[in-house]
Amino acid sequence: MKERITFIHPPGGELDPKDFDVQPTGLLGPTINTMREDRFTIPINEIPANFASVLRDFSSLQVRWASPRQQNTISPFSSRISPGFHVSYTSAKQTDVDPSKLCSLLQAFGPVGCESREAFTEHERKSRETTTGLYFHQHIEALDGFMAYFSTTFCTKLDPECEARVRGLDTAASLDITYSAEEQAVKVTAFWPLRSQSLVAVAADNRRTEVGIMGLDEPANMKPHELGVSGTLTVLREHTKPSAVFFAFPARHRASPASFSSRFLSPTGLHPTMQLGFDSNKPPVDGDSCKMYTYLTLPRTIFADRYQLADDLFLASKNLTAAPYSSLPVDLEAPEYTTSVWGSTVLLQLAPPAMRAFPDAWTAEVPLHLRYLRPSETGIEDIEVPFPAVFWACGPVKSADFTKSPFDRIHLGYDDLFEDGTVFWHVYPRGHGGNRVMESRLTSSISVPVLNASASGWVETGTTVAISIGFAWILWKLLSAVLQFGYKSNATDAPASSSAAAKKDDKKKKQ
Repeated sequence: MKERITFIHPPGGELDPKDFDVQPTGLLGPTINTMREDRFTIPINEIPANFASVLRDFSSLQVRWASPRQQNTISPFSSRISPGFHVSYTSAKQTDVDPSKLCSLLQAFGPVGCESREAFTEHERKSRETTTGLYFHQHIEALDGFMAYFSTTFCTKLDPECEARVRGLDTAASLDITYSAEEQAVKVTAFWPLRSQSLVAVAADNRRTEVGIMGLDEPANMKPHELGVSGTLTVLREHTKPSAVFFAFPARHRASPASFSSRFLSPTGLHPTMQLGFDSNKPPVDGDSCKMYTYLTLPRTIFADRYQLADDLFLASKNLTAAPYSSLPVDLEAPEYTTSVWGSTVLLQLAPPAMRAFPDAWTAEVPLHLRYLRPSETGIEDIEVPFPAVFWACGPVKSADFTKSPFDRIHLGYDDLFEDGTVFWHVYPRGHGGNRVMESRLTSSISVPVLNASASGWVETGTTVAISIGFAWILWKLLSAVLQFGYKSNATDAPASSSAAAKKDDKKKKQ
């Protein structure tokens, strides 16, 4: 097993390596404003057998969680997904994966409704070669369930460091657990956003621990699609003092200087409109290679009508250009409580207004539709819709090998819909509520009117009475007509008519 701990601080926060205390037990440094990423790389032969047997059914597997709280980040940790719990996978060749096996393991995160194959949506991966994977999403507020499960399953009383590391996930911004059959390894990556943190790393007997403390920098001859960092690198229990490092690497995900907000226009009704507000329409790089997109992750309570989004004139009126992708299946009529699929994803190309002398603020609108929800005691149900991911897709850069980046992140959903070499410049989301960044939420709420369960009995009684009155009225009208005009049968008139016609025929023959 290998462990990599990386601290990245903003430019201008250079540190003196003399401030680091490197001991056989670990590294201790000052408290600074920094981000932290912990990554464990575990070969599959070191995974417990019950987990490894499930993983071998997959060609690739991604289990990701992102906090619904707003997080401050800088490059190279710029990639973003919608808040919540995400699962995507492609099965191994000639293997029919049973999702229930995977789902039983995913219950470590809490009650996850992924038991059946019908809960997943199909997802195309176009980069390199076109393959079809399966995808699932669910709102999970925090990692409390996972922390409790991991602590009781893998930590022991003789390992207090394990308990401390697990408790630290309480403030994490994201957690990724990925498996690749090609690499035959599992990677567990936790990330903490930009905030005041102590530079602390503890050595362990059962793994090699590498600690990097770096800031953004620009090495000579750095290419436009690259990022540069400089700082120190220490291998615990091998180095007695930090070693200087200074290097550049290709970056698939970059930070755009722009930001956006997301809200629903009032009144929402049953056909709410999501409005995305931007503070700039300026592309991150010059040229015509950049296009702006938003990638929506919508729970089953709400959906986008792909037929409505196929109308070019309608899209233009909303500052949208096209809807190149919508996941399947999406039932346009079924109520929420009869829908088995988790929800849907939609990729929309945005239409920023043309640049003038200075960047302009602008908005785009996404029409959505609510499903009928279960009755409630209050007659109102509140639902939360996660913020979408918004980015400029530029390129592709044919000469770049982004897999060489130590911080590369792939199979996020939207990236698989673009060519290899595409660079994603992420637009920073501005959350709702709270006076501080960590108090703002990256979700939008809608109050949906539903049947009031406490009054449903009166509704049933009233419906029965109304139908009975209507039926009685129809019977009364029929009876009144019979009493007023009597009953005439067409059958009694038929013979008379026939005989009259016969007499006319006889007269014609005699003539």
